[in-house]
Amino acid sequence: MATKLVIPEDLVLKCVKCGLCKSVCPSYHGEEGSYARGRLALAEMVARGEIPLNEEVASQWNECAMCRRCEWICPNDVQYKEVLIQARELQEKELGRDFVSRMGLKSLEFMQSDLGRKVIKLAGKLSSLLPSEIKTPLPTGTVKFMPKPDGKPFGIRGKTFRAEKEKGRLLFFTGCMIDVFYGKTGESVVKLMNKLGYTVVVPEDIKCCGAPHLYHGNREAFEKLKDHNLREMERYEFDAVVVACPTCGGALTEDYGKNWKVYDFAELIFKEQENPRFKTANEKLTFHVPCHSYTAMRVDPKVFYGVMERVEGAEVVRAEKAQSCCGFAGLWSIKNPELSEKVQREKVEDFERTGADYILTTCPGCVLQLRDGVRKFKNTQKVMHLADYLADRLE
Repeated sequence: MATKLVIPEDLVLKCVKCGLCKSVCPSYHGEEGSYARGRLALAEMVARGEIPLNEEVASQWNECAMCRRCEWICPNDVQYKEVLIQARELQEKELGRDFVSRMGLKSLEFMQSDLGRKVIKLAGKLSSLLPSEIKTPLPTGTVKFMPKPDGKPFGIRGKTFRAEKEKGRLLFFTGCMIDVFYGKTGESVVKLMNKLGYTVVVPEDIKCCGAPHLYHGNREAFEKLKDHNLREMERYEFDAVVVACPTCGGALTEDYGKNWKVYDFAELIFKEQENPRFKTANEKLTFHVPCHSYTAMRVDPKVFYGVMERVEGAEVVRAEKAQSCCGFAGLWSIKNPELSEKVQREKVEDFERTGADYILTTCPGCVLQLRDGVRKFKNTQKVMHLADYLADRLE
């Protein structure tokens, strides 16, 4: 019996075809099927048996970055994510998974396996002589400046970092990119949370959050990763979860089925009226708001600007397109290199117009994409994770 795409009628009826989502979609390129309204219409027609699921339909779904900005702007609260996950799940069963998705998702699982961690730790030791970003050819013919493995990957795993005067305990869900590439960012989050008075617990054996698998329609792999992570996290005592990756935070908030409070680390700093204090000398800052921070985690962008404005000696300037997609979206930038580079170029040029010294953000994937962009388009601005910038400037 053939697998069917089932879309609840209330979800279908919610979309009134106003087309407002077109104005914020990073993948829109003039065709009706290249933004949310058209993709939903295709899903409806496949579900009703009006058109077959073929490669042409699948190509339109594959161009979606799953940034979910369409949900953010939708006046009718259309749950686009749920529809497209079902569509991609059917696509995988009927047409199979493309090579890049298959290898990319498998690599995320391998990185967090026992063997994978050993390989990455060895690679980290051997990479000390390499530059921080390595020019890497990718299977779709594009080239990207990719971060090298961290010198001490998984370095904070399985440890508890105690605050001097503990007012709460946080479980830090580090995420794959911090574990493997941006270990300093993980240390920075710990340093900042300890300064706030929180003891930080880092689980020994969490794996990928599973969001990339779910967004690609691989629900079975997501459920396995989720079940593993829930068992591991429930071994520890904590008051709330803290993240420095909004995609992980979104999965924990929306898809894990727990009542945990999940915070972006910047939210906890923003809540404090006095401490910690940060100081610098005549630096101009701008900020890239990661899509999943406000679409999946529902964090108000004023949080990030509020934290930055507390840095004494810094000037904060907002870019015109600060809240638009950077063009990364995980495997999307590899599978859709031309679309990704177009969005990336627009972002880099927009940031350059601010005259800022630093482009800050709170997503490791966005850090990767923006560092690649400033290298690629000869921009001299520095890109940093907000946690690293703040930890370096603690008074």
